[in-house]
Amino acid sequence: MPVDPRAAEKPVAGVLPSPVTIAMLFALGLSFALAISLNRFAADGGVPFLPYVFWQSFGGGVALMVMAACLRRLPPIDFPHVRIFLSTGALNLSFPYMLLAYLAPKVPASLLTLGLALVPVMIYALALTLRQERFHTLRFGGILLGLAGILLVLVPQASLPAPGMAGWVALGLVPSLSYAVNAVLVARWRPQQTGSLPLAGGLMLASAGYVLIVMAASGEWWAFGGAFGIGHWATIGAMANNCVSFYLVFEVIRRAGPVIFSTVNYVATLSGMGFGMWFFGDAPSAWIWGAVVLMFAGLFLVTTTGRRDGATR
Repeated sequence: MPVDPRAAEKPVAGVLPSPVTIAMLFALGLSFALAISLNRFAADGGVPFLPYVFWQSFGGGVALMVMAACLRRLPPIDFPHVRIFLSTGALNLSFPYMLLAYLAPKVPASLLTLGLALVPVMIYALALTLRQERFHTLRFGGILLGLAGILLVLVPQASLPAPGMAGWVALGLVPSLSYAVNAVLVARWRPQQTGSLPLAGGLMLASAGYVLIVMAASGEWWAFGGAFGIGHWATIGAMANNCVSFYLVFEVIRRAGPVIFSTVNYVATLSGMGFGMWFFGDAPSAWIWGAVVLMFAGLFLVTTTGRRDGATR
């Protein structure tokens, strides 16, 4: 039976997610938040950030493709699959992860996770720009609330742990924009006949290829050298965590659509701040908590008002 290629652009609408999908959402949110803490552990353990991103991408991608081969679900090598692998590998893994790994020793993990709360807002803004979504007053208000939350972090010096950190925090918002662009493209380009497992594996291997090029140009190599310590364990943990994350990204969108999927950022933001306080002793100021309230209010308006068929249609 032929598959309608337009099905990739039609999110699930008006249907509450099943208990299994809700469990996947919570697992994905925890996985996203854990990734930022693993970055910090790797940086503190002396692992160079480019090889760190390469190994977590390559190791996880190989593991997923081996599982896909055992299940006889390897994807074909054609234009639709190469396009989705190259685009998601760059936008959803290699570029944002390289940047987040670079920022890990410079910005508290709890602050970096704040940007995750803006991903649904950015998706809606992009959809408006590309005329994939009609203007809705309450949703636009949500965008303004999200921006107000970011300004509450960047403008008052008392909100940040150290003077001069505002620029690094602002740079930490760029991965959120990358994730938003990726969501818009996935809604258009996902081959519906291919399962989430091989799509996640292809994404990770494409990402490893990008990072390998950057490593070759910079001459920064590392292959688990030195005494085995926290940085080595963080790299292995990141491989496993990425396998879970990127499988669930494709699977939750397939099951519930991008609007429900975007609510994973509720879990990721709070979990990331919790992990930062638990693992590294981060102490968010009153300004930061105020920003969280504004961002979540904006996220609520963007994801629960207007059409139920999502911003990435």
